Amino acid sequence: MPGVEVSFRTKTRDFIENNMNVFDDDIDWTDDTNIFTSGFVNSTFAMRLLNFLESEFSITIPDDEILLSNFSSVDAMWSLTSKLQRGAA
Repeated sequence: MPGVEVSFRTKTRDFIENNMNVFDDDIDWTDDTNIFTSGFVNSTFAMRLLNFLESEFSITIPDDEILLSNFSSVDAMWSLTSKLQRGAA
């Protein structure tokens, strides 16, 4: 399972970095950084992020889980995705 988590985190970080509002190679952020309050992305990015997670990781995110808090950091997205994948297994 650790390989799955590493792959998830790498793909998700790459997706976020490729869509950041800030174009500075020296940005220092971690998997627990809130990408919205830090100004790295905006709220319209949330829908693209949701679509990315569903298509990349073969999950369906139920309406009641579409909360900004579930998409605010890589850690939060991993928690949501792994929970949904466990539920589908």
